[in-house]
Amino acid sequence: MKPGDGEARKRAIEALVLAAETGAFVDEVLPSRFAGLDPRDRRLLHEVVYGVSRHVNTLDTLINFHLKLPVSRQKPAVAWALRAGAYQLVYLTRVPAHAAVNQTVEALKSLPGADSKAPGFVNAVLHKVSKDIRRKSAEEPVDRDDPTVIPIRDGFCHINRPVLELIRLDRTAHFSIKYSQPAWLVARWLERFGEEETRRLCEAQNRTPAVTARVTAAAPSRDAAIESLKADGIEAAPGSLADSLVLAEAAGLEASSTLAKGWIQIQDETAIRIGAVLNPPAGARVLDLCAAPGGKAIQLLERIGPGGRLTAADRTEEKLALLRENLSRTGAQFTTELVPEDPAELALPERFTHVLVDAPCSNTGVLARRPEARWRVKRDDIGTLAQLQAKLLDAAFRHLEPGGRLVYATCSIEPEENENAVAQAFARHSGLIESDTKLFLPHRTGGDGGYYSLILRPRG
Repeated sequence: MKPGDGEARKRAIEALVLAAETGAFVDEVLPSRFAGLDPRDRRLLHEVVYGVSRHVNTLDTLINFHLKLPVSRQKPAVAWALRAGAYQLVYLTRVPAHAAVNQTVEALKSLPGADSKAPGFVNAVLHKVSKDIRRKSAEEPVDRDDPTVIPIRDGFCHINRPVLELIRLDRTAHFSIKYSQPAWLVARWLERFGEEETRRLCEAQNRTPAVTARVTAAAPSRDAAIESLKADGIEAAPGSLADSLVLAEAAGLEASSTLAKGWIQIQDETAIRIGAVLNPPAGARVLDLCAAPGGKAIQLLERIGPGGRLTAADRTEEKLALLRENLSRTGAQFTTELVPEDPAELALPERFTHVLVDAPCSNTGVLARRPEARWRVKRDDIGTLAQLQAKLLDAAFRHLEPGGRLVYATCSIEPEENENAVAQAFARHSGLIESDTKLFLPHRTGGDGGYYSLILRPRG
C-alpha cells in the first residue's frame, strides 16, 4: 500500500496494536511511523491514534451495539480497526463516511493478525455504525445530557439511539461513556469536585493538547528558536512563559534540526513551571531522583552551570540509557545512578543541596497528553503508587543536607499521591518546612495537570 491510499490508517492501526500489546505510550510508537507520509496524512495518523486511545470507552459502546462478541474480545487488529473506523465516523467532521469505512477496511487487508473474513466483517459493522449517526452539529443540544448526543471537538454527534445512561439514574456511568473515562475515576472526581467541575475536568482531559516546548540555554534567543523552527518547516509562536513556545503541530519534529541541536525541548508549560521551582544556584549539588527522560534535569543543568554537579537517577537501565542520551546533548557534566527496586536501599556517598523527586504516578493530570493511561491505571494502583512514592521521598530526605531544598512533584491530581503523601512524609521526618505547594488542574490551567511541594530542611 503506497502512502495516500489508506497508509495513514494502516499505520494508525499498527501503532494502536503495538501500544496495547507492549504497554508503550502512543507517543513512543508514533514517531517512527511518520516517514514517507505527506503532512495531511501525518496529521490524520496522529489524530486517529490519539483520538482512538482517548475515546475507547465511547467507541466500544457504539460498536458493541452491532456485535455478539464485544470488541474487547476480538482479535487485536480487528478490534483496533473497528475503533479507528468508528472514531473517524463519529468524531471527525471532514472525513467522508465512505472514506472512513473503505480505507480502514483496505488498511486491515494488509495487516498481520487479520484473517480473510476480517475485512468483510469490519466493513459490515462500520456501515452499521455509520447508519446510527443521525447528524453532527456545532450547536449545543437543548438538553446537554441528552443520552443520544456525544460531544466531539467541533460540536456534537447525534446518534439514532440512546448511547448514554440517563444522568438522573447513574451520573457516573453517564459521564464515563460520554467523556470516555474509567467509571472508578469519574466516581472519585464527582465525590471530590462535584458535577460541574468534573464535567469541565473530563472535557479538558479529552482536548487535543497544545504542542509546547521550552527554549533551552543553548538557543541564542526565543526568536532565534522560532526562526530556526520555521526553517525546519514548523510554525511556532511565543508561549505564556518567557522561555516557552507553542508549536502548530508535532508532525516533522523528529527531523527538526532545532530539536537536534538542543535549542528546544518538548515540554508542557506545567512541567516547565514545576522544573523551575527547585531553583538551584550556580555551583549547587543536585540529585534528580526520577530523572528520565531528562526534561527537568536539563533545566537543572542550565541553572547550576559548569561549577555544579548533577546526579541523575532512575529505576531501570533502559531509563538511564535514555537519560544519558538526552543529557549528553547539553555538553554538560553529569553522573547517573541506578535506583534500587526498593528505594529504601538507595545509599549514595554524599548528600545534596537540592533534590528533585518527580515521582512515578497514575498520570491522571495528563490524560489529554497520554490518553491510554486512563485505561491502564486501576483503582488499586493509587495505593500501590503511594507506597512507592513514600519510599522515594524517604530516600530523598536521607540525601538532603541541612539547609537544602527538595521538590516533590507528580503529574497526578489525586490527593493520595500529592498532599497526602507530603503530609505523611512530614509525620515520618521532623523539622521540615513546606515553603510552597500548588495543584494544577487541566481545566483551570489549559495545559497539563500536576502537583508540586517545595520542602525546606532548616540548618541545625
